[in-house]
Amino acid sequence: MQNTQVTISEFQRSVAAALAAVQHGFEEEHLEPRTGYSLDLALPSSRVAVEVDGPSHFLLPDGRGVRKPNGPTLLKRRLLTAAGWRVISVPFYEWNGFATASERHTYLQRLLG
Repeated sequence: MQNTQVTISEFQRSVAAALAAVQHGFEEEHLEPRTGYSLDLALPSSRVAVEVDGPSHFLLPDGRGVRKPNGPTLLKRRLLTAAGWRVISVPFYEWNGFATASERHTYLQRLLG
């Protein structure tokens, strides 16, 4: 939200660098005025937000190993969607599963497609 100190993680830097290789024009920490949220990565002209979701955005895995977004993360997604944004999540557990830059680029292209 507004007036909050933003710290950019290495994870977010990694996603931003890979995203820059597949799509130009994304801004880091874009302030969305209607909701007051800071978007991790945003393409304002197309209203596309890429949220880089580390472990703090998820509940602990359930009995099947599935991680579900926590309440604050779900609220942010809902409010951004209501404000006209297409919200794309890049969960840490998916991102960490890629061994190469090429795999990460392909992943991002699929999400953006």
